[in-house]
Amino acid sequence: MNTTLLLCLTPIITAAIGWFTNWVAIKMLFHPRQPLRFAGLTWQGLIPRRQQQLAAEAAEIIEREILQQHTIQEEIRKIDLGPDLEAAAKSLVWERIGPKLQAIPLLGGFINDGLLAQFEVIAAAEIKNEAAPLMEKVATRFEGSVDLKQLIEANIAAFDLQRLETIVNQVAQREFRTIERLGALLGFMIGLVQVAILYFNGAVDL
Repeated sequence: MNTTLLLCLTPIITAAIGWFTNWVAIKMLFHPRQPLRFAGLTWQGLIPRRQQQLAAEAAEIIEREILQQHTIQEEIRKIDLGPDLEAAAKSLVWERIGPKLQAIPLLGGFINDGLLAQFEVIAAAEIKNEAAPLMEKVATRFEGSVDLKQLIEANIAAFDLQRLETIVNQVAQREFRTIERLGALLGFMIGLVQVAILYFNGAVDL
């Protein structure tokens, strides 16, 4: 092959090698899914090989940084049940208690809409008064009884890798393309350096 042509092709070849190397590295995040053994060596994708470890460490970080700060309790306390409690009071008075009171002989004749409306106001107020302590108990018991760390770890460990790969590719597609192009650029620059070294050392004559 002509020396000049070979030198011109060198940066292109090294750019292709740089691109291919980074492309393979990205693919090896998830592939191969199952361990491949060859010549005493085991080859498996980074995430499939470390899925259990990643699940355990992620759950530990979430427990340490989030759960121990009682974030779950705080979020439960922020839930506004006002409209739901008012609707519950209305349903309780008009659809359950009211008809039963009106069905009582003698007493039922005194149960009119005005009285039921007053009952509704009283019921709504009382339910709201009891809601805050009840929410506090629910938040405390939930955080104390549910092993969120174990739950998170189990879900991450069992997460479908095909679905995870699809999600990661969708989210980081632009970044992966950038990594591949940087590999090509670095490879091209290395090729130019090689050509320059050969030229200035007199190894080749253009």
